[in-house]
Amino acid sequence: MNPGNDRDSGASADLVLFVTGNSPRSLRARANLAKAVEETASDHITVRHVDLLEDTGGITEYGIFATPALVHVRDGGEPAVLYGDLSNEAELQRFLANLDGRLSA
Repeated sequence: MNPGNDRDSGASADLVLFVTGNSPRSLRARANLAKAVEETASDHITVRHVDLLEDTGGITEYGIFATPALVHVRDGGEPAVLYGDLSNEAELQRFLANLDGRLSA
């Protein structure tokens, strides 16, 4: 994947947000995720943004079939994926709450 898209270069990502350029849904997903992560007040969450127009590796690596897609890769397990522009706040908070049980919903 493109390490230049990492929020913190060289950091391992808890979450990967796959987008396609600056489409309206991709822009909304970026904004909604940034707001949700900020509201959790957790310094444990890192997010890597991958633009599939520039880097198509995630399509096969994670089986992404639509964008935007928020992926959490669980140790030794299948990745959890949340599709869409992340505008459903309750659904996004539940997804974030399941990150190794570190956050509360």
